[in-house]
Amino acid sequence: MAAPYISAELGLTATEMGIILSIFYWGYMIGQVAGGIVSDKYNIRKWTLILYLTWCVTTLLTGICRTAGQLAIIRFLFGFGEGAVINPVTKLQNHWAFPQERGFVNGIYVSSGYIGLAFGIPIVGWLISTFDWRTMFYITGSITLVGVFVFWRFVYDHPSDHPRISEEEKTALKDALKKDRVNYDPNKPDQKPVSFLGGTKILFSDWTFWVICTAIFFILGVYFTCFAWIPGFLVMERGLSSVNSGLSLTVPYLSAAAGAIIAGYIGDKINSRSAVIILATIFTIPPILGLFYFKSIEMTVTMLCLMFFFNAAAVSKFMVITFDLYPPEIIGVALAVEIGLFAGFGGIVGPVLIGYTYDLTGSFFAGFATMAAGMAVATAMMIPIYFFERNIKKQKILKIIPEIR
Repeated sequence: MAAPYISAELGLTATEMGIILSIFYWGYMIGQVAGGIVSDKYNIRKWTLILYLTWCVTTLLTGICRTAGQLAIIRFLFGFGEGAVINPVTKLQNHWAFPQERGFVNGIYVSSGYIGLAFGIPIVGWLISTFDWRTMFYITGSITLVGVFVFWRFVYDHPSDHPRISEEEKTALKDALKKDRVNYDPNKPDQKPVSFLGGTKILFSDWTFWVICTAIFFILGVYFTCFAWIPGFLVMERGLSSVNSGLSLTVPYLSAAAGAIIAGYIGDKINSRSAVIILATIFTIPPILGLFYFKSIEMTVTMLCLMFFFNAAAVSKFMVITFDLYPPEIIGVALAVEIGLFAGFGGIVGPVLIGYTYDLTGSFFAGFATMAAGMAVATAMMIPIYFFERNIKKQKILKIIPEIR
């Protein structure tokens, strides 16, 4: 939302602003790797509290930046703080959710961010227009401190640590997660935990993991690029004010929240995350291209609603399929590589690509068309993962049946 105003005040071209926006993802990538490793080896609650606080402080500091260099440094630190939080908090779902409910739980998790955007973006636009972009960062950074308190007050690493969870719930969840284990060795009848190092070796030698990572580059690249440029697109391509731009994004972000929840529910019911990803990715392509076929604000918002709905549906399933396919001891590392490195690199490439093509052509079309092509590639890559997921889940069933009998 602030990008056009920052560019004007600091005298930045669209390419330069795209680079500054993408610097966030360099920090994000490093933070993701750090957060992923920490979540597999150390206390999640303590680590996340510190990084949430860093997130708030760097939001505040964005408002004092006077040069492009200062802005780039703060954006990098902000990216590190956010990236280092995401994987530990995501992994908590694997400690707290029953396997058959993971999709719906993750859908709520992902949708909450979109709901925050739906209500927060108009407020951000109002703050910019009423005060200025610097004051907006001061106020939003201060408000975010509430989240630090809420996390400290209510969140624990495991159900066994929580003082308000019944023993029956703790036992039921522990047993369900034990039965759902993945050890990647069909010749072993038991489900023994793997070491962190051993699990990492298994993960990195698995071809399916790298296919998923590459698909994530394209799909989450769209996700991150939309955050970076869609508000600017509405201002620069459709001529909206900052307030109207924010209001125009309220319904699309709510659509994204609905997409994450509905996809989670469907994925649980049909017991296939990859099928949901494939369908959602296919349906993301037409509205991306439709943004340039339809010029009215009403149809632009409609296309954004569809694009955000289906992209959020696909994005939310990648976390859950990671829980389903890989050993829990290395979920943090898996998410660090998937979301941190591959999705983060997509977040680096996307904003720069959009800014560069805009400077060349005066339009967002070429950059968005490239993203649509990337989504088509991701769709094709997820097809073999669909069959692999089915095989893994059959193995899990075969291991549980003898226990039932």
